[in-house]
Amino acid sequence: MERNLRLFLATFLMLFGVNTMFANGDFTVDGFAYIINEDGISVSLTWKDYDQPYTGDIVVPAEVTHDGKTYTVNNIGYLAFSYVTRTVNGSWPVITNNPEVTSVTLPNSITSIDTGGFLKCNKLKNITIPETVLVIEQSAFAGCSSLEEITIPESVYIIESHAFSGCTKLKTVRISDGLGYIGSMAFNGCKNLESVYCYSTKEIKAYKDVFDGCVNATLYGLDDWMALYSETNGWNQIASKVSLMPITIACGNGGSMQVNGMSFRETIGKAYVSKDVDTTISFTLSKGQQLSMVKLNGEDITNEVVDNVLTTSIPADATLLVTFKNQGYDINQDGEVTVADVVSLVNYILSIE
Repeated sequence: MERNLRLFLATFLMLFGVNTMFANGDFTVDGFAYIINEDGISVSLTWKDYDQPYTGDIVVPAEVTHDGKTYTVNNIGYLAFSYVTRTVNGSWPVITNNPEVTSVTLPNSITSIDTGGFLKCNKLKNITIPETVLVIEQSAFAGCSSLEEITIPESVYIIESHAFSGCTKLKTVRISDGLGYIGSMAFNGCKNLESVYCYSTKEIKAYKDVFDGCVNATLYGLDDWMALYSETNGWNQIASKVSLMPITIACGNGGSMQVNGMSFRETIGKAYVSKDVDTTISFTLSKGQQLSMVKLNGEDITNEVVDNVLTTSIPADATLLVTFKNQGYDINQDGEVTVADVVSLVNYILSIE
């Protein structure tokens, strides 16, 4: 009713020659429009005006202050980053592609992404969903036709219908252990989807046609659940399936490593590798460091690492220990300390902005 009243007033004023602009939300700060939530202490970021979409590389704040009161930004609201051109009958929004949004950084205060939050942001290539998000609502990322990969963090327990439908360039989806429900046609029309990594240790209910049109996709899931996925509605649309096994990763003393798209640095955690298939693990060294040791189930296999890449078969319930070390003064890594190392060090310092 409030939205209808605003539209009526805007139409009335325009008809009588008053120069005014419709503004969505309860208030605007730094170019963002917000709606105050029912709790009175948090806000939802929303679309700001007809024919005025958000543009560029966007950083959403965790808090916003208005009239002396500070609110937590905890929701990407209804059609927030969509391009609303007009409404029909005062309520039905007309949406067009929004090529102006190129990247979005979300704060860890966000707990939900509402219906159509990023609908038709067709130039949005990558986005990180914070590990505080609980719900991804209907059509939240539908039509994001440049989106190439998405990781669903462990905090998310519901993905509603059509959430990622029409993401035609989407290649990789990673689902953490926490999701319990995927709505119908959530990934409908993702025709270039290649890999769905599902690390869940419990059943995820998937409604009909979740992966409709994903003819080239392969499902990578924990071995214990693969038989269920083959028989379960929604999941059984993915014909190709590969079993995964968990391994324990310990990575320390700087540097980082990547296993099947998961990164580890100064941590102990779980990674997942394909059963009965050689696994490729890559190592990223910090400046002035080198790989010190790689042990698989207590066996030193450091000499199998070539150009900071290890390809090996990993048994079930394995433990992989990786450590790095400083190279001392051999900055250019040529095996000896000379004037060239001083030059390399100076050039490196000068390159730091």
